[in-house]
Amino acid sequence: MKRILIIKSSKARIHIDNKYLIVKTLYEDKIISYKHIQEAYINKLITISPAQCLKLASYFPLYFINQHGKILGHMELDNEKV
Repeated sequence: MKRILIIKSSKARIHIDNKYLIVKTLYEDKIISYKHIQEAYINKLITISPAQCLKLASYFPLYFINQHGKILGHMELDNEKV
């Protein structure tokens, strides 16, 4: 079952691995496989490199949001052409 991932806290840290994503917050650490993510909404203040954005966008649609949840940008790659 695929789920929507929302990282609204600007203090969260993201570690991108080959098969999973680690999201670290003040209260917990989550390890989520890419195959279980339908789409991701990430706060624009979280530090993430362009290469990491492209890697995530190759697995699922990636949206950038502000602290109120408003969508500011969208990144998605066509997997058939990559």
